[in-house]
Amino acid sequence: MRKILITFIAVAFVTPVFAQEEPPPFVEAAHNAVVTVLKLTPEQTEAWHVIYQIHREKEQPLQEMIAEVQGEIDALFEAGEPDPEVVGALFITRRDLGKQLLDIHLAYHEDFVLLLNENQTRKLRFMARADDAQKFIPAFKLFELIPRR
Repeated sequence: MRKILITFIAVAFVTPVFAQEEPPPFVEAAHNAVVTVLKLTPEQTEAWHVIYQIHREKEQPLQEMIAEVQGEIDALFEAGEPDPEVVGALFITRRDLGKQLLDIHLAYHEDFVLLLNENQTRKLRFMARADDAQKFIPAFKLFELIPRR
């Protein structure tokens, strides 16, 4: 409950920033699909905007650092015989940054789920299971176990 309250307080500060940029049509369509399928209320939608913006602000510097470290690794290999100790240290740094990025994504997901009611959470879980099963659909269609459309 505390997280939701904090999220709603943050809405007043972040919503104007979120609303300034016009998203590409495919992003807007995807956003509308999530809102429609989960039947998000306007309050949930606004809270989602806030936690998404916070998520983006946290992940951007990490993505830049990962790209920078990867650039250093690539430059070392392009220059010839890189020092294994230096390369190893850079790989460890990149792995650690990746873990931090994963933690940010997981926190965003958890915060989003906290916005949902039980029915909405069930729908989100269904979508996750459908995504997992998607790679197997062609095999079932090949043997006509799922009708072709």
